[in-house]
Amino acid sequence: MRIALREALRGRGRTSPNPLVGAVIVKGGREIARGHHAYFGGPHSEIVALSKLRKDEARGATLYVNLEPCCCYGKTPPCTEAIIAARIRRVVVGCEDPNPLVSGKGIATLRASGVKVTTGVLEDQARRLNAPYLTFVTQKRPWVLLKMAQTLDGRLALASGKSRWITGQEARREAHRLRSFLDAVLIGVRTVIQDDPSLTVRLVRGRNPLRVILDSRLSIPLDARVLHQRDPEKTIIFTTDKASTRKRNALQRAGAQVFQVRASKEGFVELRAALRQMARLSLQSILVEGGGTVHRSFLRSGFADRLIVAIAPKLIGADGMASVGPLGLRTLRAMPEFSWQRVRWVGNDLWMELDRCSQD
Repeated sequence: MRIALREALRGRGRTSPNPLVGAVIVKGGREIARGHHAYFGGPHSEIVALSKLRKDEARGATLYVNLEPCCCYGKTPPCTEAIIAARIRRVVVGCEDPNPLVSGKGIATLRASGVKVTTGVLEDQARRLNAPYLTFVTQKRPWVLLKMAQTLDGRLALASGKSRWITGQEARREAHRLRSFLDAVLIGVRTVIQDDPSLTVRLVRGRNPLRVILDSRLSIPLDARVLHQRDPEKTIIFTTDKASTRKRNALQRAGAQVFQVRASKEGFVELRAALRQMARLSLQSILVEGGGTVHRSFLRSGFADRLIVAIAPKLIGADGMASVGPLGLRTLRAMPEFSWQRVRWVGNDLWMELDRCSQD
């Protein structure tokens, strides 16, 4: 199963809105084939692995797969049919697929055909690997990774808004790698005005994500870099009824997609409404890169599923801009809480990865 999980990772950045899935076939105590779902619309991992074998070679073998095999017709035929036809004796599953078209039915189909099925093997790792897919299917919204690059004293910029660069080259390269894996990268309009980022992947090889801007009054400059990439239609702007119709029309002429959603009590873009619209656009995962007001909104709303904090060994002081705006907490119990997952050095910066604790 560990091999299947590693194999699944080979599809990162190319399978959305499908999950990451890897498969390993074992017979007589040795691996005879493996495969992964490489891209959306392509053959599933089980089919890839089986295609590498000669006729009847899989008979009596065990198939390890990190997600329940599908049993429905989509862009490809059901994997359960191929598994049964290949005379696989046993299937070991990491976690069940919550998709209503599959949920438990794939396992039931295999068992009804005499295939032995074991479930829940390395389930926690399997669920963490596909956290974006599981969130997208069960909560009807994108999975959110919030990344903050800050100093030792929790500042992400000078008082003037200047933030290039807090972290080092290696950390920035790692951030670009994250962009290439996720469906979209999101920032607030203040960051656009202060830093004029392009929000593309440049420091590593990989595809560009969609660019999402939260801009309640459409104050984004028409000459902003995010509007003048080679693929301007990949820029999405969420605004409110406070925005000018004339500016909205100008942005659409520039190639951006503009969506009006309701405003929060503070007058910002209401995150729940924006996330629902992103789900309708089939965005399974988003990388939130700031700034402090946007970080605060995601943390207060409980929509930050995973948190990455990159800490540079530098100081700015109390006059710098905080990486998280005021949360307005009245009790310590109301604090957003995360669990440690991984801590490592990325160049000279400390890179911390945490998952949001359950609210149960």
